[in-house]
Amino acid sequence: MGRNIKLYALLILLLVWINSGAARNNPAADTLKLLATGDTMLGSWVGDVLADSGMSYPFQHLQAVLTDTDIFFTNLEAPFGVGGQAFPKQYTFQVDPSLVAVLTGAGINLVSLGNNHIMDFGAASLQETVALLDQHGIRYAGAGMNLTEARRAAVWEVNGRTIGFLSYSLTFPREFWATDSSAGTSFPYQEFVFKDVARLSRVCDVVIVSCHWGQELRETPKDYQVLLAHQLIDKGADIILGHHPHVVQGLEWYKGKLIAYSLGNFIFGSYSERVKESIILKINIASDDTINAEVIPINVYNKAVNFSPKPLQGKKRGEFLQHLERLSSELSGGAFGITKDGRIIGKPTNQKPLTGGI
Repeated sequence: MGRNIKLYALLILLLVWINSGAARNNPAADTLKLLATGDTMLGSWVGDVLADSGMSYPFQHLQAVLTDTDIFFTNLEAPFGVGGQAFPKQYTFQVDPSLVAVLTGAGINLVSLGNNHIMDFGAASLQETVALLDQHGIRYAGAGMNLTEARRAAVWEVNGRTIGFLSYSLTFPREFWATDSSAGTSFPYQEFVFKDVARLSRVCDVVIVSCHWGQELRETPKDYQVLLAHQLIDKGADIILGHHPHVVQGLEWYKGKLIAYSLGNFIFGSYSERVKESIILKINIASDDTINAEVIPINVYNKAVNFSPKPLQGKKRGEFLQHLERLSSELSGGAFGITKDGRIIGKPTNQKPLTGGI
C-alpha cells in the first residue's frame, strides 16, 4: 500500500513537470492580453441612456472584442460622486456612483486617474472615486490625496507575471496637480518621473505608463509627447497609453516597445461633431517580452451610435486604417504598417532621439 502511494505521488510530480515544460515551450500559454481604450466619461447624457437601456448597453456591439483579456484599461475622465462644488472652468464632470457597474460589468479592471477632470468636484469626490474603485477591485493610478499617493504605482500579478502601472497628467488647470499637502493628479516632474519608472521596472515584468497630454482634436503628437514617451521607455516602460485629444493620434514602435499617443474616445458623454472614429488597442505580450498588437477601429460618433460604440466595417474601416497607418508611418520614419485585419507590423529601432525636456 505504501509503495503504491509513493508511485502515485511520483506520477503526479511527473505530470506537473511535463505540463510546466509544455507551458514554457508554448509562448501563448504565458501571453499577457491587454485591451486599451481612450477617454471614458459616463456623465451628462450617458446616465439617461443607461437608465433606459441598462448598464451593459454601451458594450452590446463589442462582445466579440471584449472577451479573452487579462487587463481591460480605460481613462476614467470623470470622478464618481453626488456632491461637492464644481471647479470654475468651462466643462466639469461628475458621475453617479451607481454607474461604476458599467465598468465592472464590462470587465474594466484598470483605469487612469491622471487627467484634467478627475478633480472637477474636489478632493472629496476624488476620495469617493478611489474608495469605489477599491471596493470593486478596479486598479488605478495617477491621483491621490497628496503627491505621494498620486505618484503611487498599481502593482499586481497576472498569470505569474508582475504588472506595474503609472499614470500622469500633463494637462491644465495647474490647480489640479497634487502637491505634498494637497490632493490632485500626478504631473511628471523630471525630478521623480524617470526614477519612478526605473524603480518600477526593476520589480515588474511589464510596466505600463498612461499619459494625459497633447492638444484636443489634434491628430499628431507634439514634440514633448514624443520626447517624453521615448524617455519613459528608455527608463523601463514597455507600453505607453496616451489620451486627452479625443481623436486618435499615431502609433509608434520605439526600441520594440509600443506607444499609442492618443487612443481617442471610448464611451464619452458628448455629441461632438468632430469625434467620430476611435480605436480599441489589443496588445499581447509574450513570455519573451515580444509585443504584438492589433487595432480595432470603432465608431464613437454618438449621434449615430448613442454611447454604444460599434466596430467600423467595410470602406470606412479600410479608410480609417489607412489614415492611421499614414499618421503612424510619419512617426516611425516610414517603417510602420497596419494589415487589412488590423495587425500592426514593423518594429524599427533606428529612431533618432529628440533632445530637450518636458
